[in-house]
Parts: sequence; C-alpha cells; structure tokens
Amino acid sequence: MFGKEIPVTFTNRGMQIMGVLHRPPVEGNPPGVVFYHGCTGSRAEAHWIFVKLARHLASLGIMTLRFDFRCSGESEGSFENMTLSDEISDGFRAHEYLLEECGADPRRTGIMGISMGGVVASYVAGGLGGKLQSCVLLNPVARPLENLSYIANSRSVNVVRFPIEYNSFLFGRAFFDELSSLHPLEEISRAACPVLVVNGSGDKTISPVCSQEYFEVLRKNSIPSELFVIEGADHTFASSNWEKAVMEKTGGWLKNIFFP
Repeated sequence: MFGKEIPVTFTNRGMQIMGVLHRPPVEGNPPGVVFYHGCTGSRAEAHWIFVKLARHLASLGIMTLRFDFRCSGESEGSFENMTLSDEISDGFRAHEYLLEECGADPRRTGIMGISMGGVVASYVAGGLGGKLQSCVLLNPVARPLENLSYIANSRSVNVVRFPIEYNSFLFGRAFFDELSSLHPLEEISRAACPVLVVNGSGDKTISPVCSQEYFEVLRKNSIPSELFVIEGADHTFASSNWEKAVMEKTGGWLKNIFFP
C-alpha cells in the first residue's frame, strides 16, 4: 500500500544529507513532493507526522522525499553552525535530487514545509517559479526575526551570549545574525504555483496571524491559494484527529493538482 521506503543520501556544498524516499507502487514517473522540517526538527518531524504524511501520499500515488537539513538530524554538520540560508540551499538541492535521481515527473512536483520549514518552502517556491506545481505551508513562520524573538522572550531564553541554548540545542551567532535579512512573505509572492496554507487555530508557538499574512500576500498577488484552518490544533497538529485533517486536506489538494 505504501510502496518502497528507501534510505537515500545526497550532497550539497560538500555536506552529506540523509533522507528517505517514499516511492509509491506505480509504474513510470510519479509526481513528487519534498518535505522541509522545522527548526530543531528532523525528517520524521514531531510525533512522526512527516512519516505518516509521506505514507498517506504514497497510497495516493505520490512520491515524497523527506530529509534532514544539514546540521540537523542525521545529516552532516553541527547544529550550532545551522543557518536558514544553508537550509534554503538544501531545499533547492533536494528538489533537484528528486528530479534527477528519484525519477519524479518534472511536470508534477511540489514542496511542503512546516514551521520554519515554511520559510524554506517560500524561498524555494519563489525561486523555482514555473518549475514547481504546488506548495503547502503548515503553520509557517512569516517573520523570522519577530517570530523567533517572541518565542525567546515568552520562554525566557537567555540571548545575552552565544551559543544560545534552547531545549538542549545550541544556536550559533550566524543563525541570528541573518534573521533580519530573511523575508519569506516577499519570496512567496514570486511563486508561480498554487499554495495551500494549513493553520492550527490553537498554535501557541507561531501565531495564526502568520498564516493569515501568507494568505493575504498570495491573494494580493493573484496566486491561487487556500487557507485551511483546523480549529484548536497546536503547532505540530499533535492529535490523531488533527493529523487526520492535515493528511486528508493536503492529500486531496495534491491529488487534485497532480491528477486533474
């Protein structure tokens, strides 16, 4: 039902990236989607929601690639050296790998990012233009500097000296130094594909206002889009009912685009 789940590795700028390819049990070149995890996350994501999403999409005939950004999970590098610009570079490379090495149909590819992975997805969607057919954002970060500052303040994280420790993760200066230069709302306005924004109304980590901001930017730029709100859902959609809602909505959205 879920097809094959294949461990894969690829490199980007000299760094080894670890991932898993979910290949559906279909002939030919299936559509493909790349998953971008959030900050301090991994290719499985919280409560393995990315694994569950990948298997659900495989049952619909859609191939997925989920991977650990450099300096995260099992990929090469120390987390203290992690930056979003490097993750954005990995994001572009992963889409390229999906096409060149995994056999995805180049006319049917998409990306999906959760939380800070939504920033990566916004940059990739804006940069790829017509080479991408779908983008899905799950509780996306809209203003990296403001959103991260709010989290730090609300959780009494000491930001006086580096590295900054949060939940045993050590953040280096380079990560924070570039936040003010990152503008995902501007990047998503350059997208040339339909965009689905999925928001949990009970998200206490990233305000639901962020999802609304994305939707307003998309509408302003006449980009086909939809804002889907899951009432009460938290930042990672951590309940079986919320997971089911995410899977059914994203699966239906992608199926309608890839199999019109």
